This record gives sequence, structure tokens and C-alpha cells, in this order.
Amino acid sequence: MISTDTLELVYQNAIPQTAFGLAIMSLVLIFDGIGFIGTMLFFKTNIGSSSYPSMLKAIFFFVLCIQMLALTQLASMCIWAGALLILGICPNWLTALRLSASSYTTLGNFTYTLPGGWHLVPSFIAFSGLFSFAWASSSTITMVGILNKYLDTSKNSIPKSNF
Repeated sequence: MISTDTLELVYQNAIPQTAFGLAIMSLVLIFDGIGFIGTMLFFKTNIGSSSYPSMLKAIFFFVLCIQMLALTQLASMCIWAGALLILGICPNWLTALRLSASSYTTLGNFTYTLPGGWHLVPSFIAFSGLFSFAWASSSTITMVGILNKYLDTSKNSIPKSNF
């Protein structure tokens, strides 16, 4: 039989942490989805299909969009840091940002003692980071495919000499 102390501990610790972690993870993934899909649409729109494709333009927009994906990831870490700060889990912005960045990238090399009852939070930050990096990788692969198709088109659009 489970003691009431154990049930109390689970209720006071695991349930609030899980609810908080899932809520912020959902917020971060929605934000990432908007950012990643918006970035891919921006890339597709600017690459387009012109009769005379430009390799320089294509590479410029590819690099720009990769930077946009990276900025989306950084903003996601800031969302986590803001949530940690608002709930009082971390005492200041720098600590919250360092904890969220360390957990988000799954490095976990930032040593900070979390207040009692919040030890699952870094795991949820890591889960959202893993999902976000996977989605960003998928977006990058999609953009590489678009870029390759575009560059193949540019090879075919160069007028051939009769000589």
C-alpha cells in the first residue's frame, strides 16, 4: 500500500512540474512551428522559379533562412527562461537563460540547484529542444531540396553555345 506521504509528494512535485513542463513545451513548439514554417515559406517565395535563376541569390536566401531558424531556436530558449523567471524557479534572467540554454541543447553542463519540487523541468526543456532541433533539421533538409532543384534549373537555363 502506498503511504499518504508518497502520494502527497507526487501530487506536490510531479503533477505541477509535468503540467508546467507540458504547457511551456507546447507553447515553444507552437512558436517554433510558426517560425519554421514561416521561414520555409519565405525561402520558397524568394527562391521561386524565375526563367533566369541566380545561384548567388539562392545561396544568400538559404543562409539567411538558416539564420532565421537559429534565431527561432534562441527565442525558444528565451521563452523557457521567461517562464522559469516568472515562476521564481530561477532568481534572475541570466541564470534562467543559462539553465534553459544548457537544458534545451541537452548539454546539461550548467550547474544550478533548482528549488525543491522543480527537478523535472530541465527534462521538459530538453524534450522541447530535441523536438525543435529535429523540426529545424527537417526544415533545413527541405530547403536543401528546394535549393538543389533551383540550382539544377539554373544549370538548364544557361543558354548553350552552338560551338
